[in-house]
Amino acid sequence: MPLYRRVNPIFFQFLLVAGGLWLFHCVAAFMIERCNITIHISSETIPIYKRLSVNFNHWVVLPIGVFCVYLFLVWSVLQSTSPIPLPILIALFMGLKMLIDVSVTMVNGVFLPQGINEYINDVQHFNSVGDILRNYAFKAKMLTRHAGTHPPGAVMTLWLATRLFTYSDMVKAFLIIFSAPFTLIPMYLLARQLYDKKIATYTLVVYLVTPNIVMYTATCMDAFFSLFLITSTYLFFNSVERKSAVLAVLTGLSISLSMFMTFATTFLGVYFISLTIVTFWSNRKDFKNHVTILIISGGTFCLTYLIMYLVAKYNILKNLQVAMEVDSSGIGTGYESALRYFLVSGTNLFGFFSMVGITTTTLWLRELWSTTQNLLTKRNSTFLVAYVVTLVPMVFSTLYLTETERIWLFMVPFVLIPAAKNLKEYIDQRQNNWILYIVVTILFVQTLVFEVFIDTIW
Repeated sequence: MPLYRRVNPIFFQFLLVAGGLWLFHCVAAFMIERCNITIHISSETIPIYKRLSVNFNHWVVLPIGVFCVYLFLVWSVLQSTSPIPLPILIALFMGLKMLIDVSVTMVNGVFLPQGINEYINDVQHFNSVGDILRNYAFKAKMLTRHAGTHPPGAVMTLWLATRLFTYSDMVKAFLIIFSAPFTLIPMYLLARQLYDKKIATYTLVVYLVTPNIVMYTATCMDAFFSLFLITSTYLFFNSVERKSAVLAVLTGLSISLSMFMTFATTFLGVYFISLTIVTFWSNRKDFKNHVTILIISGGTFCLTYLIMYLVAKYNILKNLQVAMEVDSSGIGTGYESALRYFLVSGTNLFGFFSMVGITTTTLWLRELWSTTQNLLTKRNSTFLVAYVVTLVPMVFSTLYLTETERIWLFMVPFVLIPAAKNLKEYIDQRQNNWILYIVVTILFVQTLVFEVFIDTIW
């Protein structure tokens, strides 16, 4: 047994991680006030900076009741002596996800938050799909902030949805609520491919009560985006596993669609390259296969946008340039001062992990520590190692300037899958799964506390 498991009980580790995350919050708030650091963005949109604002009412009973139902159904699934068909399992968790997300959203007493008007208010600026593709970059600076800093995918989707149904904020809300649960499918398949069915099931169980997932996936478009990014991640790994050129092409098309929704897709491109490099050191026999899949999927991505430019005059590079200009005009470049640079970079990291959850972050760190003890020798450790190799430079690159707890929703599986693996090992070692229920209960309580005390615009 590794020394750290004998010396540090898991509950002490939970407290240690919670203390570290809270300490950064206190230090960040102190630095902003004492050093007069301008963050160029309202603290209302950044939970890690936000002052507590109690919003407690009778609606809090609803998510508590839903959580009790969730616990009962999770217990039933895990105690089942006969295998549950995958479609039924996924359908069950998808239904639970919608119930949990909507019930927690209602804690503030309103279903549609202030931020719901982002993207949906911009469809009126365009007359057709062709207009969106050709002129999005030219109109970006007159759009709502997030629409101006993103590719046209969200606005085009809502433009089509409002033509099919009606022009209403509820159209956007229902689009998110009914699409976000589908992320469970590629996430489960990815976890099962990397490890096994039990770890895949644990991943879904924890995902349903992960704070930022619950708080943002009922009313925030990043939840809609994450479906395409998580699918792209699964397709890449599946392409490598099957050594399939067809799947590699599908991966390239999926990444193209992801990039049409959000420029955060650049993370996946860097991650796939990092994964290939890490594979060179860990498994030379599989390196050539990784390179082949990378070239085919990357080539498909480039060809897709070349065709879009020739046929529809959509210039992805022009849109990226304008999006960066809009972004920097609002929140700066991140390099205004050394203090602001490190504050923003730290916020990227601590803000994300704070909202992923105390217990999940602890389990992820435990798995990371375990992996470093036998670096690159454990089966599928490259999934975690490549993520860390990609995450660190991204955190300090200023490509992301705060709000990563929302923007990085698609990264949650990179934390949850290794965390679920560590959780399973802990359960197997003690021959008892009580720790699972403690983990999810703490996550739910953290989610509820955040929703009550941190009233974000999303």
